[in-house]
Amino acid sequence: MAENSINNNSTGTLAYLQLLQAVLKDRKKLLIFSGVGLFLGILVAFTTPREYQSSSYVLLESEGEGSSLGQMGALAGLAGINVSQLQSGQMALTSEVFPEVIHSRDFLLEISKEKFKFESKNSQIQSLEEYYYEEKPSNIVKKALNFILSIPAIVVGWFASPDPMPANLATSENGQVDYLNLTSQEFFIVGELKKRILIEQKGKLIRLNVSMPEPLIAAQVNSLVLERLIAYVTEYKVGRQRRNIEFIEERVLETEKKFDEAQMRLASFRDANQGLISQRARTREEQLEFEFNIAYNVYNTIKQELEQSAIQLKKETPIFTVLEKAAIPLGSSKPNKPLILIFSIFLGLFVGVLVNLYKVLAENIK
Repeated sequence: MAENSINNNSTGTLAYLQLLQAVLKDRKKLLIFSGVGLFLGILVAFTTPREYQSSSYVLLESEGEGSSLGQMGALAGLAGINVSQLQSGQMALTSEVFPEVIHSRDFLLEISKEKFKFESKNSQIQSLEEYYYEEKPSNIVKKALNFILSIPAIVVGWFASPDPMPANLATSENGQVDYLNLTSQEFFIVGELKKRILIEQKGKLIRLNVSMPEPLIAAQVNSLVLERLIAYVTEYKVGRQRRNIEFIEERVLETEKKFDEAQMRLASFRDANQGLISQRARTREEQLEFEFNIAYNVYNTIKQELEQSAIQLKKETPIFTVLEKAAIPLGSSKPNKPLILIFSIFLGLFVGVLVNLYKVLAENIK
């Protein structure tokens, strides 16, 4: 205790230089902690499975947002149609939300079901779900910690009654999927893929990074994810416009029917009143002509709007240009062994300093 005691100055505060000297005096303990950190770093660096990263670059040339209803909104009162409700509440799918798209459970589950040829497993063909659930790639330190932390759950599981395995997809009476009911295995796979599929964006330039246990599979998964992402975004935007066109087509049929009815009423009246010159007949004919003209104008305008919407469908289709395709990586991106070893040594040294500091302070307090 005398060796680590620290003299107080006149103000009663600790002499920080003496405190530092006392902490660094026990070099043996610092070396021991640094050695332990180095040993753990070696375990992590040399037991972490290799991963290979494949990147691709895409330029999003068109993100056009436009209304496909145009002039038809001005004719809503004439046709008895409220078209403003169709556009309200619609959200634009911009490139800023692409990371959320590829990290959605539905998207990742589809990717996890795809099968690939794993050279490391004697050219065995497996899905990503099967591979990651069987291998559970990790270093020995993490596996040991996970096992220790899972012991309470294992013990509880011995005494708990097993729950029935639910179906993956629950469907309603009309056959549509209402919600996902994922198993623990699927939750695990989704988490693994989220860490390995990443998107970076700079303006309209998008970079897709995919890390996989084999170089060829990394390139294949990158191409697959990019293809699915482009298809998803295109279908989303084109699907909106298609629904607008379907809506306009329904209005065309309605206005065409009203136009035909007005035309037939006018023709029938003229056939039945040929040669009559009464003011009542003329007034009725003028009224029918007015109704006919309104029906014709509404029908003609909405018919033109249908043609414009077909053109707008082409304009709103996003255009993706692949600037750089996914390539097979030549070397592994993980683990970075020198960085892991350096970090482990400094971490062990830091822990040793904290232990010595605690010891010195505790002795002085006593």
